[in-house]
Amino acid sequence: MEFEQDSKLTLPLFILNESLSERDVEKPDLDISFALNDELLTQICQNPAPDSSIAISLKEYSLELHSSEFNGVLNHEHDAQITLTHGPLLSVVLNTQDNQTFVSPQMDMMPTFDLTDEDEE
Repeated sequence: MEFEQDSKLTLPLFILNESLSERDVEKPDLDISFALNDELLTQICQNPAPDSSIAISLKEYSLELHSSEFNGVLNHEHDAQITLTHGPLLSVVLNTQDNQTFVSPQMDMMPTFDLTDEDEE
């Protein structure tokens, strides 16, 4: 996946339970969206060692509900973080005040950089 500064990234979130592996990726419980500002891009442009991970707290994000079963999530405290594992692979975890956990599928993430000189034309 390609990331661009000042763009918005939206990922599906699924409740973490015993049926997670059987879920349809096209039918998430929630979507989480956050801006890829300069600071966040710098943090996610890392590739952790094979047996380690990096957690990055998300300060600003928005949630979109897809299942009425989880209406309460929007009305209570929650926090989200990006998890980077070797690859690099990126996923998001959302924890709620009432101890529910939502996860996004891991996605391959290879940052790309445009090193061309804009003055050359």
